Amino acid sequence: MVIGDREFRSVELAYWLKTKKVYFAFRQKQDTHIRRKGKNYELLSELGLAPGTKFFYVGIDYTKKKGFGKFSLAGYWKRKYRGKLEKSGWYILTNLASFEEAIMAYKARSGIEAMFKDCKTGGYNLEGSLIFN
Repeated sequence: MVIGDREFRSVELAYWLKTKKVYFAFRQKQDTHIRRKGKNYELLSELGLAPGTKFFYVGIDYTKKKGFGKFSLAGYWKRKYRGKLEKSGWYILTNLASFEEAIMAYKARSGIEAMFKDCKTGGYNLEGSLIFN
């Protein structure tokens, strides 16, 4: 499983992982184009994702580049809870089978990032140890 933030939005990487049968969940930027079956290309920002909503599209074309096959797209924006509202929703490009799998996979990213931060600067200072092998 490969999980990536918006810097990992490469259709080439997604396609390569799919051909290697490796699952992935990559958050996408809102200025990305997709095409759903029977529709014209549209920006992710035009899909109507709003607080408290979610969707899962299967068989989308991701970007206007040709030859990369079909992917799935999960959209999720947490609802306002106890007065707290997330700044934006998530658009997750994936080859996982369901909305729930895609969102669970991407949510794991925050725990992984916290672990890496602890290892780097949270008292362990692994980078400062200068141990390389």
